[in-house]
Amino acid sequence: MAREPHPRRQILATLALLACGLIPDDLAGAGPSRLRASLASGMFNRNDASRIERGYYERLLEVGQRLDDLGDLPALRGRRRAGVSFAAPVDSAPLVVRVADLREVALKPSGNVERSGIRWSTNAQGMRDREYPVARSPHTFRIALVGDSIAAGWGVPVERRFESILEREWDERSRCAGGPAVEILDTAVPGHAPGQRWHHFQHVGWSMQPDLVILESTEADAGWDERRLRYVLARGQGFESPLYRAVLDAAGARPGWSPEEYKHVLHARHRAILAGAYRAMVDDGRAHGVPIIWVLIPRVGQAADRAHRDALIALARAAGFARVVDASDAYDGLDAAALAVEPADFHPNPLGHERLARRLDEVLAPLPELRQVWLPRRDSNVTTVRNRTGAENRDSMNRGVSHP
Repeated sequence: MAREPHPRRQILATLALLACGLIPDDLAGAGPSRLRASLASGMFNRNDASRIERGYYERLLEVGQRLDDLGDLPALRGRRRAGVSFAAPVDSAPLVVRVADLREVALKPSGNVERSGIRWSTNAQGMRDREYPVARSPHTFRIALVGDSIAAGWGVPVERRFESILEREWDERSRCAGGPAVEILDTAVPGHAPGQRWHHFQHVGWSMQPDLVILESTEADAGWDERRLRYVLARGQGFESPLYRAVLDAAGARPGWSPEEYKHVLHARHRAILAGAYRAMVDDGRAHGVPIIWVLIPRVGQAADRAHRDALIALARAAGFARVVDASDAYDGLDAAALAVEPADFHPNPLGHERLARRLDEVLAPLPELRQVWLPRRDSNVTTVRNRTGAENRDSMNRGVSHP
């Protein structure tokens, strides 16, 4: 029989909650304010959201094995076998394929399934997106979106997510101005940490010749790579990746350890792990002559932690992205319950995606990398615009300029 909570503890907890409600914000600091906001909103708090982001949304797969939980299989727990990758059963979900590299999983190409009234279909490249030719069509400006489950459009029809809205609006704006067609390729895979997202983009994105990359981020990204690395490394993968190599060397991580052993040496280095991944992304973009715009977006019902947000933005600026953009205020002043796909869910519903698309248009469209696409010189064609965009941003990146 479960032991009842001690009455004295209940009283103390109640008094603490009452105290949080009585202390003015200007005296209490951010902690009580965030607690009150969490209790009042009815949404999950930060710890709840982190737990969700570690694996709940892959219930889409409905096969008893969540995408982000593949690393938590019993076969991996407490095991250590030097020089041998841990075996795990291939996920049999209709949209997921197990891959033997840093990504762990990817979306199956040309898949089609409906879950909870939402149609999930993938194109020939395994993107939740329409079909695009691998070779970029003439008179076309192509953007690649690298992101998480929000960018993938968890819980909403594909045509109503922010990426699809922006593609339609930017394409129309450019064509009306005599500019090129605009395409946005959505490479997002739910459950991937930032480094995994980039590794996946390297597999499917560069071959499609993007002119620009938009890297979507949320505050949850700070520790995500470290959590996934515990299990990726236990399977013998990821040691040679430039995304993580420097930090793993500094931590003294070695093949053949258990997830708990990797956690012991990596947990305190989660910020350095993300910083190293960011630098590797920037280096990769420079090698391809393609600028990368890093943009921070909000999660529904999760009030931004100013210190946490500023630290994340500082990491992005230090890495040298072509632009660093903060759109985390997209939901400020709005009712979170009206924007979420479910009452206890940080993913935006169609209304949330519409609001996010409007805010992203406000902060991204004025940037030179995009503005000159739909406001080309009268005597220019798309090739001239593309060459001018690439040249200007290569100069900017070579000078190490980071723009807010």
